[in-house]
Amino acid sequence: MLRQTARLTTMIGLLAVSSLTEAQSLIDLSSATDIANRRPILIAHRGGVITPSSPECSLTAIRIAGQTGYDMVELDVRMSKDGIPIVFHDRTLENACGRSESISDLMAAELLTIRYLKGGDHIVTFETALQECRNQHLGIMLDLKAGRDNAQFLTTLDQLILKTGFENATITISGTESTRLHLKHVRFTPTKAEIQQLRENHDLNLRDRFWFGLPKQLPNSDIRLLKKSGALILPAINTFRYPKSNHIELAKEDIRRLLDNGVDGFQLDSVYHNLIKPNTH
Repeated sequence: MLRQTARLTTMIGLLAVSSLTEAQSLIDLSSATDIANRRPILIAHRGGVITPSSPECSLTAIRIAGQTGYDMVELDVRMSKDGIPIVFHDRTLENACGRSESISDLMAAELLTIRYLKGGDHIVTFETALQECRNQHLGIMLDLKAGRDNAQFLTTLDQLILKTGFENATITISGTESTRLHLKHVRFTPTKAEIQQLRENHDLNLRDRFWFGLPKQLPNSDIRLLKKSGALILPAINTFRYPKSNHIELAKEDIRRLLDNGVDGFQLDSVYHNLIKPNTH
């Protein structure tokens, strides 16, 4: 009897560890089951959860996003003077770091010594950010602020995505002809032609695509068509899209309508995190 009890206790413990490991794994965009279990998928805008001590696109912001329960994080990527992918949002370093240069003006080695004005973070490479996202079990939404038509740069990005095991956990909102050609392990938004074909009632398989845009650009009729095609639907809920005076109320209305009509998740600013269904994340 004691042996049976001990065996049962061990089995329960193993199941608990297995469930925890599964819950903490990277999102698998190729798995319908994983997508269903995670809905609504939450993507942290501008590199994570932004606070007075965690600037956008910093390791601290990524870390907080992982601790807060996000599934993915948007990484804004630029190119250093020597062609290294760097995670940084703004055109210049002025607002974030108090310097007048741009990312493209400086070599990567110098960029990595520069601190943000708030918090203690340094600027980091895309590879370092990927490693932290892996640690925090966060998939990637890639926003290329530079290098969208640079074949060598795009190949470097694709190799890093493959090297770090993000081939089924990366999407990009940068859909130029070159990115679609050279980023071979990344999922893209539908082309304009594909959207038009959907609206003309063509049967399309878009399971390797995701829709991204503003709520006002997504009528319920398009949601139904996109769901039928198998595409993921991930609207943006961002503060700068709304009037400051009532942005919470407007965001709440958009989130409610979109969830009621079956979208898969949101790219959102952390101020809206609590508007998602309680206990979901």
